[in-house]
Amino acid sequence: MKKQAYLWLILFALLSLFSTGQLSWTVAAWLAPIFGLRFWQTFEGPARRRAWHFYLALWAALSVAWYGATPIWGPAHFIFMAVNAAFGILPYWLHEWVGARLRPAFVATLAFPLAVTAVELLTVAGSPFGNFGAEGYAQFGFSWFVQLTAVTGMLGLAFITSWFAAVANWVWTEWENGRAWTTGLAIHATVLLLVLGYGAVRLATAPPVENGVQVTGLTVHQVNLHELMPMLTEDLTTFRSRTQAIHADYLAETAVAAANGAQLVVWPEVAGIGVAEDVAVLLAAGAELAQETGIYLAIPTMTLDPTGAEQAVNQIHLLDPAGEEVLTHVKYGGNFIEGSLAGDGVLRFVDTPYGRLSAVICWDTDFPSVIAQAGAQDVDILLSVAADWEGIDPLHGQMATFRAVENGMAVVRQAQGGWSVMVDGYGRILSSASGAVQQQSALVPTAGVTTLYPQTGDALGWLSLLGLIGLLAYGWLRPGLGITAHDPVAE
Repeated sequence: MKKQAYLWLILFALLSLFSTGQLSWTVAAWLAPIFGLRFWQTFEGPARRRAWHFYLALWAALSVAWYGATPIWGPAHFIFMAVNAAFGILPYWLHEWVGARLRPAFVATLAFPLAVTAVELLTVAGSPFGNFGAEGYAQFGFSWFVQLTAVTGMLGLAFITSWFAAVANWVWTEWENGRAWTTGLAIHATVLLLVLGYGAVRLATAPPVENGVQVTGLTVHQVNLHELMPMLTEDLTTFRSRTQAIHADYLAETAVAAANGAQLVVWPEVAGIGVAEDVAVLLAAGAELAQETGIYLAIPTMTLDPTGAEQAVNQIHLLDPAGEEVLTHVKYGGNFIEGSLAGDGVLRFVDTPYGRLSAVICWDTDFPSVIAQAGAQDVDILLSVAADWEGIDPLHGQMATFRAVENGMAVVRQAQGGWSVMVDGYGRILSSASGAVQQQSALVPTAGVTTLYPQTGDALGWLSLLGLIGLLAYGWLRPGLGITAHDPVAE
């Protein structure tokens, strides 16, 4: 049995490599925890040894899966993953603790999904990284299932996939011991079918995109900050010449896009990088161009102070066809990494002939509870400009599509160094592009879809935390009810 337990641990580690991070695969995210639970339940030996071996396997899997995808490099990456693995082990320990007291009762299967959901809620709540690395992101492409986020947000995906694993492990155990398992399986299958049925019906009844605004996203340059930033202090003249040339190219390509029928043009993050004087000139030129061509123009800027006295300001400006700046947003996510001024996390919006618009920048999109403001304000189109690096491409772009389904709004993501995409309020891809220089265009719907998530928020997470506390209390007060080979607490 001990050798068999290590087989389950190896399978868990291998599947975990493909259930999160750069190589996320939907099926692996459903299967990996099954074998993790099998290891915990079948390991024969001291509880500390079991926990330590599992921790090392999880740490190794996370370290490889996320290598190059986190903004933390070198040895610090492995320390960061060690912390994440410590949180990742908690649901397995709690599941086994409760299971040892409640098995063979089917209710014991709830311990794992309740713990997974509660831990994700608590770790995301105060994280400066947002919900980067959330369980549900591996479900990108499983469109029926992703529709659940319109009701529960990402936590619903975590709950259902982890409950599936717990039920599979429970059925496996009951079958081996010759006990009845069909009723429990039927209960879970019914819930799963209802969830997938909801998603299927929601997509089947979604209206086709026939009316909307013609949007063009432009990435004209791959702005190399590692090359530009030293020039800011060492050769300001060259820095200004380079950034002014970038601005001129973006304006020229925008004029072409407008001539080809674009009504809203979006540039990627830091396209308008420069010193304050040059940024002001760029915005004035952009306003003039928007007025001449009758378009809405979204210009992201990064205003830098060559003296270092002022923090960089990373923001996006939306100019209307009258040449007026009708919306400005300062980035609030990831500022501690890039050293820019942190925004207040309050989303602004503007009503236009093309619906209600709002805008965010890159890492901002990884904070679902903040983006939910857009859903609560009935925003129809969210502009999300970004600058990615190789390790998070296309994962970071995929993550942005979940915000669309949660809030029932179209998301227009234009990136440099990553995947650009436009999706509607059901997560259906309207256009996409990738590469150092790219362009995408699509007819984007101007009417959003009403969803529950902006109102319910993280309610499922808090209910899961309460449910987990209840199960733990029940197991503590009524020990010895279950049938199990060992008690993880007594070992």
